[in-house]
Amino acid sequence: MPAQSPPSATPAVPLIAEGESLEAAVLVPADNEEDGIAYENDWIWRHYGRFRRRSGGLASQAGRRYDVIKVELSDHTERTLYFDIIDFYGREKKRQ
Repeated sequence: MPAQSPPSATPAVPLIAEGESLEAAVLVPADNEEDGIAYENDWIWRHYGRFRRRSGGLASQAGRRYDVIKVELSDHTERTLYFDIIDFYGREKKRQ
């Protein structure tokens, strides 16, 4: 029986965690900007703990809108997080 050659190595594809790119942006289920921002802050807290917003901005791709937020974590590392805000972009909370 002839010796089999080992399988060729396939390069690993890096996994992108939720929120770490436009393609993996966190979908924000909110009806208005106030609730959307609250959701973003809660999501960051649940996933990373204490944080400080360092900067933020808007991005768009393929007709969708995104919040791009740079945060400083409690260990002083920084992360850039992406949130899909198409559901609430430009909508204000209705006053009663």
